[in-house]
Amino acid sequence: MRKVLLTVVIAALALPVLGQDGVILETPRDAVIRFLALTPDQATAWDALIAAREQAVPPLRDQLTGLEEQIKGLLAQPGPDPSAVGALVIQAAGVRRQLEAARGAYVAGFEAMLAADQLARLNFMRRAERAAPLVPAFRLAGLLPPNP
Repeated sequence: MRKVLLTVVIAALALPVLGQDGVILETPRDAVIRFLALTPDQATAWDALIAAREQAVPPLRDQLTGLEEQIKGLLAQPGPDPSAVGALVIQAAGVRRQLEAARGAYVAGFEAMLAADQLARLNFMRRAERAAPLVPAFRLAGLLPPNP
């Protein structure tokens, strides 16, 4: 779930945030910069982290997709060779570990550039993300005020 959310958030960084009247308010990237109070140097460092991740991840995703297609192809055959399937599964697991390492390096690099108060804000957002699915239930139970 976190991987999907992180991917969506990062992909959304290039999209503008629209107000009620359709006017562009700020990009998600700008919202993150504002919320965390990133300095211009930190924003530049973040851009470099994003670029490094975007250079590393797509080839790994492509490789993983190819391995998964090969596995499906072998399994679609009558009497697939177990050792061939196993070898591809092991390769795919290695690529998944590389993808997770790239994600981990990106997040660790981002966290490392933050001051303590900025890291506290980031951790607040992580906790809020976990609680977000509960908000409608609490609102319906009358424990939160209605939306304006």
